Amino acid sequence: MVDISDPEMLEATSTPDVDYLQQAFNDTQNDLSEWLDRRQRDWNVRNCHWSNKSSDFRKHVPNGTTGQVFPWDGSSDQEVRLADELIGCRVATCMNAVRRAHIVATPVESDDVDRASATSAFLRWLINTRIDDFYDQVELSLNHLFEKGMCVTYVYWDSRDQKQQQSIKLEEIAQAIPQIAEAIMDGSMDEELVALLNDQFKVSKKKAKGMLRELREAGETTVPIVRQTINQPRIKALAPDEDVFFPAYTIDPQEAPYCFHVVHMTPQQLHSKVASEDWDEEWVEAAIASNARGKDESGNSWRLRDGMEFTKDEDQTISVIYCYQKLLDEDHVEGVYCTVFADGVGGGLYAKHSLLDYGSGGYPYVITTLERCSKRMYSSRSYPELVESLQQVLKVETDAAIDRQSLATLPPIQHPIGRSPTNWGPGVRVPYRIPNEVSFADTPRFDPGSVDIRRYIRESADRYFGRNGPGVDPTEAMAKQQETVDKVFNHLKFVLDEIYTLYQQYGPDAEFYRVAGVNDVQKYAKGPAGERYDFWLSFDVNTQDPAMMVERVKAIAELGGMLDKSGTLDTERLLQVAVEQILPGASEKVMIPKETASQKAMDEIRQTISEIYAGVPPNVREQDAHEMKLQAFQQWLSQPDIAQKFQEDEAFRDRAEGWLKQTQMQITQKQNAVIGRLGANPTPYGQTAAA
Repeated sequence: MVDISDPEMLEATSTPDVDYLQQAFNDTQNDLSEWLDRRQRDWNVRNCHWSNKSSDFRKHVPNGTTGQVFPWDGSSDQEVRLADELIGCRVATCMNAVRRAHIVATPVESDDVDRASATSAFLRWLINTRIDDFYDQVELSLNHLFEKGMCVTYVYWDSRDQKQQQSIKLEEIAQAIPQIAEAIMDGSMDEELVALLNDQFKVSKKKAKGMLRELREAGETTVPIVRQTINQPRIKALAPDEDVFFPAYTIDPQEAPYCFHVVHMTPQQLHSKVASEDWDEEWVEAAIASNARGKDESGNSWRLRDGMEFTKDEDQTISVIYCYQKLLDEDHVEGVYCTVFADGVGGGLYAKHSLLDYGSGGYPYVITTLERCSKRMYSSRSYPELVESLQQVLKVETDAAIDRQSLATLPPIQHPIGRSPTNWGPGVRVPYRIPNEVSFADTPRFDPGSVDIRRYIRESADRYFGRNGPGVDPTEAMAKQQETVDKVFNHLKFVLDEIYTLYQQYGPDAEFYRVAGVNDVQKYAKGPAGERYDFWLSFDVNTQDPAMMVERVKAIAELGGMLDKSGTLDTERLLQVAVEQILPGASEKVMIPKETASQKAMDEIRQTISEIYAGVPPNVREQDAHEMKLQAFQQWLSQPDIAQKFQEDEAFRDRAEGWLKQTQMQITQKQNAVIGRLGANPTPYGQTAAA
């Protein structure tokens, strides 16, 4: 048994003890066996999986104890997916909140204030555009959170070249560089050409020699071409009972001495790691030869779900284990070291052992539990665990109702011993000697209490989990929904922080991106490494009711008109909120920034001036920036040449005065609305100060 005080768990060495790490991995799984069994049961409850289940939802297999089918062969055995319904509802609520959430970057240092808004916009662009599967992975994490009681998000930097084989012909080389083609054919510069191919296409010398031979013999060869360079952050949702394992006593996962991450790879992927990540080639061959498919000699499995379409024996991938440890070097400086090995590969072989150089200095995982009923991480319960008993009662009542209906449709037939009817149905003749010797048995009466019980069970589940429905206090439901959304947002806050930390460390110095609703391409410089932000997401579950939110906006607007004496209410932002509630996702498309609106108004007044000068009398819109346009128009009229034309050209004067009268009327209408509230014209001295 491993001990965290052992030197292998404390001191960093150049060569890890792989046998010790394998033992630690097996001990960790054994210590978590009870928790893992509970997660298997959760999967069974959510997916309505049980032994002897038939495809026609009827009972046919005898009970092992009594030797009989209860209550009879062919009785109802229905699926009641109460747990799956609750999980799906909560995942949908949280995903809606995540997609509509406002992401804000709050500066930690005062020097970062000016860039906070740009950082928020850039991060939204990053997760919506560059991390193409961000929302898919978030959805999977949420399913893990509610089904397993825990979600684990792996945040990492993906840097690789996507290569593709492309054919190249000797005649093409001859047309471009005749001297190279001649050297290939006569073999006079093979060493130089091998070095050139090795440097140009990053191939081995053996491969380069083969390429030259193919060009001479067949006049054609293939070369690896880089089609796309991937250099971006990524996230991956990990199953806490299949992919990642911490010690059973873990309280804070970032303080755990070690953890294990299991990844299933194909032989092709293992071989590619030799070149891309400098994995040990001897270990790769040994891992493939050992046929390590997720089950070791001691019988420990990777907890693949029972009842899935494939079994562990059909899984031909190789289970690779990443062991992350917090170790101390000779100067007692802590670091996270990663060792890659495979269970079943002995001889001290391992793929790679290195220091994880992520700037966060911790494990690359963000972990959140569904509840905190104990300080230990693995004490969290799940939705299936909490609702299993209610689902079972609901299934019993459902099966009983179906069986009762079956008996009412075709009750048991009573007949004399040895003389059962040979046929039965509408219009069938059944001979008898004694009246009523063939008859239906009494059937169970309809039980209205069963309907009430099923309704009560659903109301109890809705009330417990905070889902809106009959018999549920809406205030309590909203509070529970908001608490769940806040928990998810707290998880994503740390995910976003890890993403930005990785971008600060590995991202390009400057990146070009677009903001929704703005045509201009923005440029974002990642800035110094010490620039930090606190990321947070906000969403109110009450916004699920658009009518309620519009009424709230109206109430705020009315209060602002009565109480906002110093102009502190941002009416443009309030309008944006209202548009977002009426048509989600449209505010950034239909609304333009204040600076852009001012520029648009100036462009429109220039167009109006051009039309008036050209002889076209334009009309004024009711809702417009009339004051700004009037001021610009009057400045234009004050120019000497325009003033002279205004005096001499009667038609021009009529068009200009007509536009001025329409504009002044719109301004007067606005002023009348204020006069109607105050009872007189407002004074130029502002509001009276409060006592």
